[in-house]
Amino acid sequence: MNEVREFDLTYNDLFRAPDKEGAIVSVRVHRKVKAVLEDLAKKEGLDGVSELVRYLIAGYLLGKYNVERPRERVLVEPIVLTVNVQKGGNAAVDDVEMDLAAEEVSVVIRDVEDYVKKVRAGVIPRNPEIAMKLGKKLAKALKTAKRLGMEEEYMLLMRLKAQLALLE
Repeated sequence: MNEVREFDLTYNDLFRAPDKEGAIVSVRVHRKVKAVLEDLAKKEGLDGVSELVRYLIAGYLLGKYNVERPRERVLVEPIVLTVNVQKGGNAAVDDVEMDLAAEEVSVVIRDVEDYVKKVRAGVIPRNPEIAMKLGKKLAKALKTAKRLGMEEEYMLLMRLKAQLALLE
């Protein structure tokens, strides 16, 4: 253990090969040994014999001097945060305004339902002008219902819009 501090080896030093500050180690081996090392490097997916030799040396020094490995970093899955931002300053809508808007939406629903029923029953003839006026009111009511989060009324208004379009 004293020898490790003497050499001051780190885990990263063992496996990296700096471009300019590194030292070159040359070893002469038989051609057959070189061929075996080349095949082994290919099988291991390494860049060549130099990288294989560097890994063999690093493995030996790790075992010999008990070089401390860096602690594994734990990757935490990212937190997905969904933020809904209401446009137009809707946060300041008070209860009175909301009640008035809900009343307007219900009036439009009642008027459109009444017109559609009467036209289908044949009580009144189809009138494109009335249908167009009701369509404009319906579009405004759709925006209001969506802005105020009135989901049920919004879906009912969408159905009424489709029925009104069939009558035009």
